[in-house]
Amino acid sequence: MKNLRYLIPITLILIAVLAPIRSLAQNDNQEPPLKPIRIDKAALSGIGLKPVQLENEPDRKFFQRRLLRGVDLSVFIVSSESWTTQMNNFPIDEVVLMLNGKAKINPEKGNEMTFQSNQFFFIPKGYTGSWEIQAGKNYHYELSIISTDRAESADPTKTLPELIDQDELSGININLNSAEQYEKVLTKGSELTVSLKAEKPTQREISTPMKEQLVNLLSGQLTITDTSGEEHVFNTGDFFLFPKGFQGSWQSRGHGLLKYLVIEKTT
Repeated sequence: MKNLRYLIPITLILIAVLAPIRSLAQNDNQEPPLKPIRIDKAALSGIGLKPVQLENEPDRKFFQRRLLRGVDLSVFIVSSESWTTQMNNFPIDEVVLMLNGKAKINPEKGNEMTFQSNQFFFIPKGYTGSWEIQAGKNYHYELSIISTDRAESADPTKTLPELIDQDELSGININLNSAEQYEKVLTKGSELTVSLKAEKPTQREISTPMKEQLVNLLSGQLTITDTSGEEHVFNTGDFFLFPKGFQGSWQSRGHGLLKYLVIEKTT
């Protein structure tokens, strides 16, 4: 018993040393905060594309780079020489932003359509017809957004490709509601939904976990702060992904209006 008075201080020292270690271990086991994912501008410029040999078109010069694979959405840069592909029951919904070159789409049932550089267009699951890439003596390239998982069936009412309405994207039809916000679905397929949203500059908390969304900021500036306090600033022209379950805060700025395109999985 004569050593008991030494045992008590030693025990207290051990508690003092081990407590922060245990705390650090608990912190190490915590999930890192979700952060918005910026789409690499170098990739959008056509940098870093790798050649891919297509099984059904082995002679075609084709390039691809996957930019991200989320829970609901996958994003690619795709490039090709001038080429015409015949499609029969296209297996996916796809949203395309043509970055260089143009596409001439000739449906089996419907009128021929041409999509130019800097235009968004939508190809529905189930499309049948030709798809001609025109790039002159160079390569076309495009931003391609698809759903990560496939829907069981196509929407029978949506069988033709369509241009995302340029007037809508320009913002000339925007009328804010009483909450000084605007939202309009521009197209909706069996797998993907494309919407235009706008608001007066504001600040708010994102307290409800978000759906996964790919955002293209069309005008204004957006500052997103994640739960760790890190700020992520996006300006006109930027693309970024809100990961599924994201929470944090939102501050929009702009010359009277923040306007953005949202692509998400159809629910």
